[in-house]
Amino acid sequence: MVRYVCAGLLLGNIISASAAEPVKPSLDSAVQRAKAQQFHRDGQQRTGILVPLYLYPADIHTNATYNRLMNLKRRYETVPFWVIVNPNSGPGKDVDANYTKAIDRLEGAGCVVLGYVRTDYGKQPVKQVQADLDLWRKLYPRTQGIFFDEMMNEDTDAAVAHQVALNKSAAERGYWPTVANPGTGTPGRYFAADTADVIVVHETEAWPTEATMKGDYFGGYSDYPPWTRAVLVHSQPKLDLPMFATHRKYARWIYVTEDEYRVNDPKADNPWDSLSKHMEAMCEQLAKP
Repeated sequence: MVRYVCAGLLLGNIISASAAEPVKPSLDSAVQRAKAQQFHRDGQQRTGILVPLYLYPADIHTNATYNRLMNLKRRYETVPFWVIVNPNSGPGKDVDANYTKAIDRLEGAGCVVLGYVRTDYGKQPVKQVQADLDLWRKLYPRTQGIFFDEMMNEDTDAAVAHQVALNKSAAERGYWPTVANPGTGTPGRYFAADTADVIVVHETEAWPTEATMKGDYFGGYSDYPPWTRAVLVHSQPKLDLPMFATHRKYARWIYVTEDEYRVNDPKADNPWDSLSKHMEAMCEQLAKP
């Protein structure tokens, strides 16, 4: 009996000592906790529309296209709208009052505005990209996020490091969100390294297959959540609702337009210079519980 009592007392002393000196959480554990909480919050967000609106905002107060977009946002207030504006394959060199007012009015309607930055598949030096980021902040200070177009996607450490440097530069200047667009399947290492908040894994005239969207292969992106991916589809005269529903499972950002692109055809050289006629149908689908 004495042996058991002593053992109990000894155990009590150990517990008391442990209680008196709690383990302090490390900074890393606090960061991990915050990341897990943010992951949970992101998982509850609705699928949104990523709109490449490469259209000059002439007569901005009466501009039919911009007003249609803003009215749709007000009507479908629960559907997130991220709108990319593009004065001159980037911010341009001087302030354009029409773009200033366009950004103001878009944000006034509840849209998140992203400034276009061309990276030329890694050929654009980091310093030049940083200069464009600074110009966006100087010329259009209300710009919230950045759209890195023509992102390189080679499966190499150097390519990933380059995009990480661009994303870090955007974050240091206060931009959120960042969207990077290679327009095609992207190795998983780009998602693991946080090269952008969202990566456009498909941009063509045809819907990708479901297998492609899963990215479920060694080196793919199936290990990373759908809100880190976007899909842009052009040249679609009709909105294929079953395909639209399928792709929502794998990409949280989506845009489909009837506007066409054809190589060496000046009449169809930019599928993003109009607002999709499918906007209302997409909003209707995305607003459903």
